[in-house]
Amino acid sequence: LPQNRDVFMTCGGNGSLELWKYAYPAARRVKDRDGHEKGVLGSVSKLQKTTISTQPISSFDWSADKEGLCVMGVLDQTFRVALVTKLSKV
Repeated sequence: LPQNRDVFMTCGGNGSLELWKYAYPAARRVKDRDGHEKGVLGSVSKLQKTTISTQPISSFDWSADKEGLCVMGVLDQTFRVALVTKLSKV
């Protein structure tokens, strides 16, 4: 999502869309027992899942101007325009 880099969408091979949110860790790096710094992974949580089509979604893009507006291309030779709401509450 251009307006919030921590929110992203994945497309499934069964025509599904999943909305995810990344959460940063409390500490970005920790020292191991040898004293070397190591990066710490954050966590990802699924916010929503829906099935749009019976065919795979081959392309997806968010609008840079309108938050939540997106377009996708599906292998059933259609394109779909969708609006994801309540993203400001995420």
